[in-house]
Amino acid sequence: MTELPRIDLTSATPGSEAERRVAFQIDRACKEVGFFTLSGHGIAPSTFEDAYATSRAFFGLPFEVKNRCRLQSGFTMAADDYTPYGYSGMLEENAFAYTGKKGLPSDYVEKFSVGRRIDDDGAPLPFSPDLTGRQLRAALKAYFRECEALTARLTELFSIALDLPRDFFAKKTSASNDSLRSLLYPQLNKELANDQGMGEHTDGTLLTVLAQTGPGIQVRDRGGTWITPRLAARDHLIVNIGDLMARWSNDEYVSTPHRVVLSGDERQSVAFFKLANDDALIECFPKFCKDTPAKYEPVVYKAFSLQKMNALFGVA
Repeated sequence: MTELPRIDLTSATPGSEAERRVAFQIDRACKEVGFFTLSGHGIAPSTFEDAYATSRAFFGLPFEVKNRCRLQSGFTMAADDYTPYGYSGMLEENAFAYTGKKGLPSDYVEKFSVGRRIDDDGAPLPFSPDLTGRQLRAALKAYFRECEALTARLTELFSIALDLPRDFFAKKTSASNDSLRSLLYPQLNKELANDQGMGEHTDGTLLTVLAQTGPGIQVRDRGGTWITPRLAARDHLIVNIGDLMARWSNDEYVSTPHRVVLSGDERQSVAFFKLANDDALIECFPKFCKDTPAKYEPVVYKAFSLQKMNALFGVA
């Protein structure tokens, strides 16, 4: 495999035969590699460009300004949750650790994160109080809303292929603490210890939606070959399923390792993470356990998520 499967949503009108065809195209991609590229999603190009431009302006601020917009624990939610809001700097996170691999290098990437509270204009979130902060907040709010709508549509398509009620995932994700991260990867230079923008990992999500300004992410297929996806247009997307769908499908849907490699150009990306309700039980769909025993014990999503985030931030 040298390219990811390509999915076009343009013709997938709800209830149509074309919708079923697209649903089974997605099903096949999830079983083969767990990734696909997506066009025809309906998100305006300006939504992407606003997110890139306002994020770039923020990342260009002096460190002491960005440092006042910190990613914190317990800032807007309970003390046992990580708050998906604010800034984190280079080498502060370790994607290897997220998948249980310790003692490996941290990541050369800056991030600004938001979650569902971005939809509340009155919520006290850690944006800078100046025009740059206000513009960033507006752009990420617009992008977040579009991703919520898109992932609702994608999970409907999953349900068709999985022989589930159309609203199955809507019920499992109605109060999920979805998050969005705007990321800036530096240009590779001799001052860096390696070319690791983000270490090899899988996502602990139901699915992830990624936009990027240029190549950088690499996907490891089932044969061990690293694929560098290239999008046909700047507003096309890369979609992958995460560990939740792998568990639900008894690994019929593959949660695929991926990484980011730095290059001679600075690169931006925006990643949206679709999660599950805290009380959602993640257990094998009956379709995948008829002839094969379940590989995973049932787990409540909140316990699963906290284990993952503790590893990411190095909490014992």
